Amino acid sequence: MGTAIDLTPFGFTPTESLIYEVLLTSGPGTGYTIAREAGLARANVYAALEGLVTKGAARVEEGRPRRFRPEPPSTLLARLTDRQGEAIDRLSGALKALAAPATTTLVELTSSRGAVQLMGHEIARAERSVDLLAPPDGCLALAPQLRRAVNAQLALSVSSTASVPLGTIIVDVVSRGEWPGEPVIMVVDARAALIGSRDSDRFNGHWGSGDAFVAAAAHALARIRGDA
Repeated sequence: MGTAIDLTPFGFTPTESLIYEVLLTSGPGTGYTIAREAGLARANVYAALEGLVTKGAARVEEGRPRRFRPEPPSTLLARLTDRQGEAIDRLSGALKALAAPATTTLVELTSSRGAVQLMGHEIARAERSVDLLAPPDGCLALAPQLRRAVNAQLALSVSSTASVPLGTIIVDVVSRGEWPGEPVIMVVDARAALIGSRDSDRFNGHWGSGDAFVAAAAHALARIRGDA
């Protein structure tokens, strides 16, 4: 049986990925019925089910025999996002403790979700200023980090292509002009920047720390806002 869901990049085994998909498509069931649906040995399926429960992708219903129910995809995604954020924060702290010499960086980004996670992490690290232009849903996703930036009294400037309800945070509405797709630009502390474009569910962009790249991002922001 093939599987359309791959949870292995998030610490799940291939069998756990398959069984989670079976739970979603066939509904809750006992270990026996799930093993029959998946076409796998019961011992392997029970081990996968226990793994899914431990990792927050499934739950056990009360009663006998035990029945396993999948957590909704939105719940699983939220948990995985939270865990990844914590893991990135721990890694960032460990790398910072090594005090390695700073080097110029340029990283290609192809995921909207990944770009938002990176921006949130960098906003949290900001020490002086954050200059952001993002689609409305991107601004909303970054709201907690933006509010912390306000509380830390950083210089904060936020723009979007439509009105965004962010409470006391002022969001200037701008036109994307000739930018291909929806513009996504951010400059943090004048030390690093993101330049990207989102078109429907596709994202193309780069994150960099070179002086010329950061200056280009700042210039692009000023041009779209009409300051240049």
